[in-house]
Amino acid sequence: MPAQRDRPNFIVVTTDQQRYDSLGVTGNEIVSTPNFDALAEEGTLFTRAYTQNTVCIPSRACLHTGRYTHQHGCQYMEAVIDTTPVLPHWETTFMERLQDAGYRTGACGKIHMMEPKGYHETELCGGKGGRWTQPIGQDIGPGPLGHQYAAWLNERRPDGYMDIYRQRQQPEYKANRSAIINVLEEDEYVDYWIAEMGREFIQRRESNEQQPWMLWVGFCGPHGPFDPPRRYAEMYPVEEMPFPETYGADMSDKPEWMRRPTLEQVDEEERIRTQRCAAYYWAMMTQIDDMMGRLRAQLEQSGFADNTVIVTTSDHGEMLGDWGRWGKGVFMEQVIHMPTIWHVPEPLRAAGGQPSRCESVVENFSIAPTMLDYAGIEHPAEMQAPSLRPVLEGTADGTRDMALTEYVGNNRGKGGACLTTDRYKYCNWGRDSMGELYDLQEDPGERRNLWEDTGHAGVRQEMADQMIDRMLHSMEPAYSSYLRKLPEHVEEPAWGMNR
Repeated sequence: MPAQRDRPNFIVVTTDQQRYDSLGVTGNEIVSTPNFDALAEEGTLFTRAYTQNTVCIPSRACLHTGRYTHQHGCQYMEAVIDTTPVLPHWETTFMERLQDAGYRTGACGKIHMMEPKGYHETELCGGKGGRWTQPIGQDIGPGPLGHQYAAWLNERRPDGYMDIYRQRQQPEYKANRSAIINVLEEDEYVDYWIAEMGREFIQRRESNEQQPWMLWVGFCGPHGPFDPPRRYAEMYPVEEMPFPETYGADMSDKPEWMRRPTLEQVDEEERIRTQRCAAYYWAMMTQIDDMMGRLRAQLEQSGFADNTVIVTTSDHGEMLGDWGRWGKGVFMEQVIHMPTIWHVPEPLRAAGGQPSRCESVVENFSIAPTMLDYAGIEHPAEMQAPSLRPVLEGTADGTRDMALTEYVGNNRGKGGACLTTDRYKYCNWGRDSMGELYDLQEDPGERRNLWEDTGHAGVRQEMADQMIDRMLHSMEPAYSSYLRKLPEHVEEPAWGMNR
């Protein structure tokens, strides 16, 4: 087992439904996120990181295992969240591997892994869940904020948990697309609780500083409902928020199920409603940023700052009114392009230092093997994700220059797969549906679908071939960590191996 000085601590910070353009460091000129920005300036911002699934639980299963959706089998979500298929018991999470190597592991907030595997300590909630207007009694199951947060909140504010749902029952909640100023104070809000649980975990590790640890901090925002506490909501005047340029744009060249009516004008009420959602979305990001500051301050106070690797990312993004759409479930950049930052403290860096940016296309589930790499743990054969440590150390390019993203709709309603390369994005929605092909270099806003453009038929075929190749070479089963040798007569020894 490696010596303690060679085994850093780890913090994984995930948000829920966070767009790439939601930080100052990623180009947002409205939102205030000084702590995320500082983390990126001191570490590495991955400007082309992509999620492996467009919805919560399947995406997080990829993050936990370093394996694609089609490998681990947690492919979709049910409308009743608690009946969503769980991660199969034979799948191994990277925190289980850390445990086997002597790490103490903890999680707080929304990790959305069903069932949680590989954690010694947990303080969990399921998420905000804008569909829930009462804590119990709905057909979709109990409110996902959960009993641990409810118990903590009710101690601070008697009946406070019920206050959340009483507010959601007011007419303005539905009328304003669930954009409201939260009835709770900022130190009662769920993301404050999550940060406090994270700080308490770090404080507890002070008594056993020789044992390395890993902590997952899963914030619930900026996922809807768009409901920041008042101080944050008032930071961003609604009427000053830009309105999406593509809100009513022509979508006739998109797959039929994605299309919305083309609008010459948007009525003022809808315009304000959309601007309010954006203002409160940015407000929730600013509150999460403040919570990031509290976590980093606790690391300094507890003496762990110089030996803790931090990674921040999200499970998927949010359309936020672009193209007149909300939520996720599509392969557009607003949903699959992730705001990913890695920070390796100075004492743990290679001699050449840590690059400030990585412009290559990378896959977000590389979190798993990268942490194992830094912990000195062997990379299992079935973990398809490549380690990003060579990128972070500036010694080599550990990327594939392509990213595979999958999606199966709620209750298996529809499905598709997407391959993103340095220049192109190819989306296949099945033989009975129009697909999508975009030249991201010439058309970063994805305004022109080239799927039926004869001049790009060759590109379309090449992208299809690359997707098939990636699928075929990512079929490693979960039990393949056992020694496996190919017969000597096999002429292509790379076939079936992780690449």
